Amino acid sequence: MLLKKTAQYWVPLLVAALAAGLIVLNMQLSEQFLYQDEFLPRWSAARGWMQDGTSPYSDDAYSEAKALYNETGFSPPAFSQGRFIDLVWYVFLYIPLSFLPYTVARAIWMTLTAAAIFCSIWIGVDLAGARMCAWERILLALLVTCSYPFFKLILSASILPLFLFALLAACRSAQTGKVTSAGVLLFLCVGMLPIGLIIATFLFIWLNGRKQNEALPVFFIGLAFLALTSLILFPGWIPQWFSSFIAAQPRLDWLDTPIMRLASFFPGAVVPLSVALHVLLLFTMLVEWYGLGESDERRFRWKLLLTLTLFSLFNPAGSPSFLLLAWPGFLLFYDFLQEKWKISGKIIFWTVLLLFLYSNWQSFLRTENWSSKEASWVITLLPLAALITLEWTRWWVMSSPRPLHED
Repeated sequence: MLLKKTAQYWVPLLVAALAAGLIVLNMQLSEQFLYQDEFLPRWSAARGWMQDGTSPYSDDAYSEAKALYNETGFSPPAFSQGRFIDLVWYVFLYIPLSFLPYTVARAIWMTLTAAAIFCSIWIGVDLAGARMCAWERILLALLVTCSYPFFKLILSASILPLFLFALLAACRSAQTGKVTSAGVLLFLCVGMLPIGLIIATFLFIWLNGRKQNEALPVFFIGLAFLALTSLILFPGWIPQWFSSFIAAQPRLDWLDTPIMRLASFFPGAVVPLSVALHVLLLFTMLVEWYGLGESDERRFRWKLLLTLTLFSLFNPAGSPSFLLLAWPGFLLFYDFLQEKWKISGKIIFWTVLLLFLYSNWQSFLRTENWSSKEASWVITLLPLAALITLEWTRWWVMSSPRPLHED
């Protein structure tokens, strides 16, 4: 009882102490694992713009980033090759950290990346409606966060987990009726992540059917704000961004979706099969969207999980970050097993989960793969398992007499 009464005092202190501890730990990890660093080009671009007004896409910014790579011992990601190739408003996120020393700033960003992965799994439990107690949620989120390849994302200080967390949080806000919050989160992530635009459309269709349209003006006002501020602060940035991107990736080799990986098993028909699979999955998604505006919460949940899982397969550069979109769909497996077989169902789920995470770790030990390019099975197995789970539990989720647990 005393802990509950004094929670407003000790909880913030505990969170602050935990954050400080993680930052110190990440500084140590940065010294031990000198591999790819996605943070440096963005931090350097923000610092150069704040100090000298240097364009993030200029040759001077690229030269400064290369010099920092040589100084720190990290290697640039294969995708960007050390160039700043993001949309210009990425710089806004890194401006507060540009005033800090590189080592401290990077450790803080690694902590944010880890927190985003942890919170994404936590929210995924709610999106799936899985009935987990607090300690199960914490254990699940910790296991996934510390597992390969998510731990490697933390070491590389990736930015994608933060955007995916905002996307999942927007879905959860819409699901619980916090429409304005959903609009804010959607505009924060949609400019960074094109897939977010499709998810936003999905949510707006459902919210419109429920006569909850408050998110739409917030969303467009946010996009207008990003567009205007970027054009005022960085005039002419669009051709500069395009030139920088082409300099880093002159061909389309970077397109490497999990679906393309599956099509590569048939070398004689890679291109037509890849195109056919992408079109088929996109068509399947749009068919499932039919009647979305009139869907009740149970049908909306299933359609949302299916949409997120399918988009984890549309992962353009094969990044493991997009696996965060497939976890909510897979977590239906837990809820289904728990309802059918109680304790035995939980044992089955945790056994399958531990085997899956262990196989990932063994894959890393065999390959020592520190690059951003993951093995095909790493980025395809979980989405495929989530799709199987969704189809297996379709009737149970949508039409079974016993409803899912609702918050």
